[in-house]
Amino acid sequence: MSKFWRTVAGVLSICLLPSFCLVGLGSDQPKPLADPTPVLQTLQQKMASVRSFCIEFTQERQLKLFSESLKSHGYLFIDRTNQIRWETTEPYQSFLVANQKSIAQYEFQDGKWKKLNNGFPQIKQVMDQMVAMHQGRLDALKANYDISAATNGMTIITLVPKDKTVREVLASIQLRLPPDLSSTREVVMNEPASGDLTRIIFGKESRNVTFPPGTFDTEKPLDIKKVLAAIGAGK
Repeated sequence: MSKFWRTVAGVLSICLLPSFCLVGLGSDQPKPLADPTPVLQTLQQKMASVRSFCIEFTQERQLKLFSESLKSHGYLFIDRTNQIRWETTEPYQSFLVANQKSIAQYEFQDGKWKKLNNGFPQIKQVMDQMVAMHQGRLDALKANYDISAATNGMTIITLVPKDKTVREVLASIQLRLPPDLSSTREVVMNEPASGDLTRIIFGKESRNVTFPPGTFDTEKPLDIKKVLAAIGAGK
């Protein structure tokens, strides 16, 4: 899976979740639910009061050819006014940012930020899905994913893309939450054929923050250190 698709799949997964913290996994075999609708409706209700958030994440890339996973760290910013920014800060610097009018991707190369040519025809559709899910419009999920749910001392939601092109790079997204759906430990993105996967583990979260001007600007985005300082999330 390309770095681009790991990014958008990660954000796509996170936009569905109501809150983020570490919880234990059940050890029993998951028991499928006949109808996932009640679970999705509960998630929608829990998201209704959240207008924005900032979340720290650790992303682990697990490849069958390597014994140790490849790790990266960063932040996700989402504002309910249709604005999203996913930024990796370690070990490389890169971010994807979108607002109501445009989308852009940047990488830090040779000591300066470089705006990339996206060249991905699916990116607008993916970003629209992200916004819809954050707003609790779960009809967007059902239109683009086959959804199932299971329990084993926690709730496991599995999303399988209906689009064949997407399935070529992303077999499924698995979200793991406790039974009350109040938190999540991780999101797992499974790749087809290879058996490789990407795992996102969540850290600190700040809700209902007010982002400073420029946070979601696609032409002159505000530096992440200034964003974190403005919302009181800087280290």
